[in-house]
Amino acid sequence: MSPEAPGIPARLASRFDLAEGLAIITLSLDRDFGFRPGQNATLWLTHRGRTVPRPYSIASSPSQPRRLEFYLNLVAEGQMTPSLWDPEVIQALKAGDDRTSLAVTGPKGRFCLDPHDRRDLVFVASGTGLAPFMSMIRQLDEDSRTDPDFRPRRIYLVHGVRHPAHLGYRKELEALASVSIGNPESRLGLVYLPTVSQPHLDPAWEGLKGRAESLLQCDAESGRHRPRLEATVSEMLCVLLRPETHAVYVCGHPGTVSNTVRILTVRGYVPNKDVMSERYFPERSGAHRITAAAEPGL
Repeated sequence: MSPEAPGIPARLASRFDLAEGLAIITLSLDRDFGFRPGQNATLWLTHRGRTVPRPYSIASSPSQPRRLEFYLNLVAEGQMTPSLWDPEVIQALKAGDDRTSLAVTGPKGRFCLDPHDRRDLVFVASGTGLAPFMSMIRQLDEDSRTDPDFRPRRIYLVHGVRHPAHLGYRKELEALASVSIGNPESRLGLVYLPTVSQPHLDPAWEGLKGRAESLLQCDAESGRHRPRLEATVSEMLCVLLRPETHAVYVCGHPGTVSNTVRILTVRGYVPNKDVMSERYFPERSGAHRITAAAEPGL
């Protein structure tokens, strides 16, 4: 391990490619890494004598402290992800080559659920901004089944992508939604609302169409121009969602975050109190995240 790469040594346990430039990777750690759902870890990749650190949101549950999962998008000009797509680097990591290594430090970040907030939850994600919500949903699902004091609540998850193939974790989320809503004894109800902004790329897609934040738009004029499915879901959310009953968390592309906050502010939501956000910025130096509005009390 290079002296420039501090933290907990990590091994590449698995890699699953969902589409070109989009993958879920799992790291196995030598010791526990404690974190809260919504936080990020910094990955340190050493290869050919060069060490590069980059922060990424954790998608796995804290109940597995020696297994960290990340949902990553390839940034062609980035300093970290091109290496994670390089067959030579992947092979070296799998082979345990001493010249190529991974380590993890952290956690960092305040994009976490307020444990004292009892409201139902609305998660709005674009692209790989789904990652922190997967960690939250997984822990909430575990708690709902094991904690006798868990308060029943519902989650509305809106995930916006360009192409259906980019709907990471789709099968897992569909299964959880089916079980949680179909079981009257379940204390956690998940409503999964995936939406595709470029449906022409896959004519077989019959689900929701449009950007994630568009489903929160209550404008009657725009509603008249929407297909019936999108209009129905939007009407449902407009009727249900109130700052008194639902806390909103949004993560992903800056445009998704800004538009969601703007739409909800008009409806009485207060940033930093009722709507919390984290923006992902794909840049030449890699994918960075800036917490624009964190939950209160942290």
